[in-house]
Amino acid sequence: MIKNSKDKLSIELECEERIISEKHRFGRVRSKMMCQLREEYGKEIANRSLARINKRISLGSKMTKIHSEEFLI
Repeated sequence: MIKNSKDKLSIELECEERIISEKHRFGRVRSKMMCQLREEYGKEIANRSLARINKRISLGSKMTKIHSEEFLI
């Protein structure tokens, strides 16, 4: 069970990283990319990942600022 939950966590993090990369590259997540993510990771994981990222951005969290600074280098 622990291995399964770690696998799910790593899958969700991978999906989030792809969404963050897309947002930094284009300023938004293109619908084509979301379709690909939904096919690859499933609707629930892709939609939740996008919602989490948008929530962090709207709150102006420190983590979002850290990620933004990484991509400015």
